[in-house]
Amino acid sequence: MTKYLFLLFFIFLLVSCNHKRSSEEQINVFCASSLFPVIENIRIQWENEHSEKVIINAASSGTLARQIENGASADIFISANQEWMNSLISSTKLESQPKIIASNQLVVVVPLSSQMDSMDYTFFINSLPNSTHHIAVGDPGHVPLGKYTKQAMTHYNADLATSKLNFTKDARSALRLVELGEVDIGFVYLSDALTSTKVRIVSRVPQNRHDPITYQAILINVNQSNKELINYITSPNTHNIWEKYGFKKL
Repeated sequence: MTKYLFLLFFIFLLVSCNHKRSSEEQINVFCASSLFPVIENIRIQWENEHSEKVIINAASSGTLARQIENGASADIFISANQEWMNSLISSTKLESQPKIIASNQLVVVVPLSSQMDSMDYTFFINSLPNSTHHIAVGDPGHVPLGKYTKQAMTHYNADLATSKLNFTKDARSALRLVELGEVDIGFVYLSDALTSTKVRIVSRVPQNRHDPITYQAILINVNQSNKELINYITSPNTHNIWEKYGFKKL
């Protein structure tokens, strides 16, 4: 009887240790939705070379920051917006420092079936107030894409009727509206536009017309595996992935 109980106790310890090890070998990455194709490809490459499994949670930077503030289990946070990064650091008293890892560009896209021609951005933005086009933009109050778009419009004093603007919850949703033909025009990231076979770029927004579009990464849970992954994300091993999806790795 004693031997039987000892055996059960040993099996229990073994299962518990394996469960703990599996949990520790999982790295939770919270990343801005526009970064998902890049981080997903890096995840595949990383898992082929390392034992740790990477779980990706992609959404708008504001949504992710609030999730982490409310206790969500995140190991790494990659934001498309410095304000949300600063807010998270302040509210959670993080000791880690953020690292700028990449930059992006703002472009204007239309559905492939659109008759709109490619044009200079100044001409494009000046023609919008008198047009009837419906436009997809990220919500400026919650989505970094929306903030950059608003800055790019305001620079030219573009006074657009609210009824023309379709606010979206994140960058990928803005692209999706254009792909489905539910709007005529969309302001999206170059990286998102390059991943789609259903839209066409008609204009590129001058980068000096809005704040720099940069992505920052920070360690939420500081341990060796998480440090290695965040370094791997910006290593020469991933340069071709960043380039493929239209980002400039910094």
